[in-house]
Amino acid sequence: MAYDFGAQSLGIKNPFKAEGKIKTIAGLIITIIGVYILLQVPENLKVDKVLGWVYAGLGFILIISGLKRCSAGLYQLFKYFVGRSVPISLSYNFSKTESDNAKAEKDAVLYNHQELNSMLLGRKNSTFIEPTGWLSRFIHTILPKLTFLPYPLRNTAEELASVVINTITAIAAYAIASFVVLSGLAGEKAQIFMLPIFSALLLVYLITTWKSSAHSLESANNYKLNQIAGKSVIGLIALSFVIPMLAGFYLDELIPVSMEVLAELKLEQYMFSAWGNLGIFFVSLFVLLGLIVPLLLSRMNDANPQTSVSEYRDNLQENVHPKEIFINVENIILANRRVKEVPNRIYKEFNPELVPESDKKGTFNGELLIETQPELTSTEVKNKTNKILLTLFSQVGLVATVVLLCAFIFQAIELYIYLQPVILANKTASNQLMNSVFLIPIVGFVSKLLFIYFAWRGTKAISRILESCSHTFWGEIHFSSLLMNLKVEGTYTESKMATGMGINDSTRSENFVVRSSITPWLITSRIDSCVFATSGSNNLETPRYIMSMNKNDLEMEQIVEEMKTFLVSREVIAALRNTQDLDNTMQILEVNNKSREFLSKNQESLTEQAGYLRNEDNTDNEENVTDNTSKQV
Repeated sequence: MAYDFGAQSLGIKNPFKAEGKIKTIAGLIITIIGVYILLQVPENLKVDKVLGWVYAGLGFILIISGLKRCSAGLYQLFKYFVGRSVPISLSYNFSKTESDNAKAEKDAVLYNHQELNSMLLGRKNSTFIEPTGWLSRFIHTILPKLTFLPYPLRNTAEELASVVINTITAIAAYAIASFVVLSGLAGEKAQIFMLPIFSALLLVYLITTWKSSAHSLESANNYKLNQIAGKSVIGLIALSFVIPMLAGFYLDELIPVSMEVLAELKLEQYMFSAWGNLGIFFVSLFVLLGLIVPLLLSRMNDANPQTSVSEYRDNLQENVHPKEIFINVENIILANRRVKEVPNRIYKEFNPELVPESDKKGTFNGELLIETQPELTSTEVKNKTNKILLTLFSQVGLVATVVLLCAFIFQAIELYIYLQPVILANKTASNQLMNSVFLIPIVGFVSKLLFIYFAWRGTKAISRILESCSHTFWGEIHFSSLLMNLKVEGTYTESKMATGMGINDSTRSENFVVRSSITPWLITSRIDSCVFATSGSNNLETPRYIMSMNKNDLEMEQIVEEMKTFLVSREVIAALRNTQDLDNTMQILEVNNKSREFLSKNQESLTEQAGYLRNEDNTDNEENVTDNTSKQV
């Protein structure tokens, strides 16, 4: 996602400064160890070229590893670039101004608009998924509120429980195998040879399990919900009985040496045993639980899985075109609720549909799903001391891993020095040296190498788990936003309305009025969501999880009031707001008034003339009557 700079900051600060400082210090210590080993190269080259090259290679690897860790730590201390488009949307954003960012984040969004609509209508939260698998259900039964944590923390708890159960199971399986071997059920030779082999296999299994958990908890793999099962536990217990017994039947044929000869060699004291490594793992397990469990319990106590919404339904009869309702809601009402002028996220465009049923009436419907810009809710770092301790122990473990690697190399060098006479001697001398007195100490060297190797790999796996969990706990950031779904349906009719219909009035207004029967269904909720930030260019472009949905009756009432105010203030009759138009209307009115006066005067004149003529006619008639009367007399 692009860095969209704006003068108004969203107030999101770098949450990884403490982790970056500790990581940088650990990287410096590893680099110093590497430099020290490189300084030993000239002296060892004088003794043996092979030793010189081994020291040079080890020092070079440690310096690169230390500088890489320093670089990662310093990267977390650099400026934390936060644009105005973060965090990512809950669903695909159809806002035209955010089309580029929507394409960039479409693979990381966790929901779609159908799911969000279903969550609002059904008062449910699809973020909380039912656990699957025997082990997952067992963990969620013990910790019921674990279901209401975001996926990275939920994965952390489940992987931690998996590590604990696998470690305890491994110790139990090793104890069972030791009992089978030492009790003689697998044969006498199995007591000498089978137990070390089984120890090595068991530790390989345990380290592989821990390494797998560490890989699952890394940032790139931790945003989707992982599921764990308990099949390996049952299989491991079963194998601890079966393998020693099966192997005991074939050892007598594979090893032709008698038990008397083996007893004289006293190989038992040189053979490898897993108890030392299991003790290290057990202590590491206590450290892991002591650092992570309190943070998980504190986070579970803060979980508030509300699924409440505010709802408004009504039927309105208004003189308004349906499209104007949609335009007003999207461009005015919701635009006024933008956070720091950041455009709202449109998960479903209004796109109203008008279905004409005849020339002057029809139906309409439209739906809008929108979210305001998520606003940072809490800037205070909770459980800061525990998080610092978790980060500190993870980096101490990684430094210890480097020390164990050096110890492994040095032990291998001792074995090389011990074998050097055989390597450099001729064939005859080599045959003389290859006797039991020379070979038995080699078993001791190999046992020490295995112990250090498994300690190194196990410490590295547990340190990676601690580091991944530390990064997860530091990166949790919460936001608050308004999620609103508006569905509008209804019918409309068109009619013509005319004003100014006076007989002598030359100014009139004719308007087409749309009478709409509107049935809005408005559902709003103030949601709490969270993301798990990382370091880098995509620092806040990780999936966002809806944690709770809360009523917001007051906010909804304001939206409804603004909508009704808009409907009431609508003007049906066209009005003159221009001064020039008003002057022109007055002039027309004066002309009309003068026309009326002129017509009135003409009418009066004509009336008078008509009356005069009527009077003259009457006088003539009277004279004629008088003459006729006289003549008759």
